[in-house]
Amino acid sequence: MLIAATQFNPKPGNFEYNLNKHIDFINEAGKNGAMLTLFPELSLSGYTYDERILKKSIEFFSIAKNELLNLSRKYNMAIVGGIPRLILGKLRNSAFVIKKKKEILFYDKTHLFRNEKDIFEPGERFLVFKFNGIKFGILICYEIGFPEISRILTLNGAQVLLAPFAFGKERKHIYEISTRARALENGAFLVTSSTSGKGIMNFLGNSRIIGPDGEILIKATKKEEIIFYDIDVSILDFYRFKEEGKSHAYLLNRQKSLYKDLIK
Repeated sequence: MLIAATQFNPKPGNFEYNLNKHIDFINEAGKNGAMLTLFPELSLSGYTYDERILKKSIEFFSIAKNELLNLSRKYNMAIVGGIPRLILGKLRNSAFVIKKKKEILFYDKTHLFRNEKDIFEPGERFLVFKFNGIKFGILICYEIGFPEISRILTLNGAQVLLAPFAFGKERKHIYEISTRARALENGAFLVTSSTSGKGIMNFLGNSRIIGPDGEILIKATKKEEIIFYDIDVSILDFYRFKEEGKSHAYLLNRQKSLYKDLIK
């Protein structure tokens, strides 16, 4: 399956601009045959702590989702992007999944970063979804540093981990290490779509697609770019369960009986 990951700088409050960027990228991805396109964290609203902007973006999404749904159907493509949600009067930092059907799936970020805790309420469940025979799990930005999330998604069937980011340049070393580690230790593909440019912070960019051996298969080198990689999930069992060559077989050799302390 050909996967596309985008990199750009969503503008907080400029919803039409952000949507048009989505449309342009989706059209490019669709014409190249991509079957899933990933966008950065809060890609439609822009990454901000301004509650007024975040709430207005929710109203905008009620209109934008129909256009995205039409594109999903046109290209037989899953579209994963970012938008806040309002649940029982409280904001959540969410990823949406549009995959041809009218019902939209959402994942609400469960582990919040710094000032996000003043604005958002954390989610309480993880999401694995299936599209065109492949299972995908979602984690958002800061959650890359919680190995338990990626492992739970993997144990629930995820073959590809999708990670929207709005990550600061000063923490580049964390991004570099943790994105490769999460792919390696789970024998999974990991796809990131990372905000670039300046906003509430200096954003890192550096979107990438990583293989189950932890190697970077392709990465963005421009401020605004779309990258592609044709993933083959049939190779995952080799890395997860075979004890030969460069395989690590971490899933084969897990000692489940020893992990009870993880729930503390």
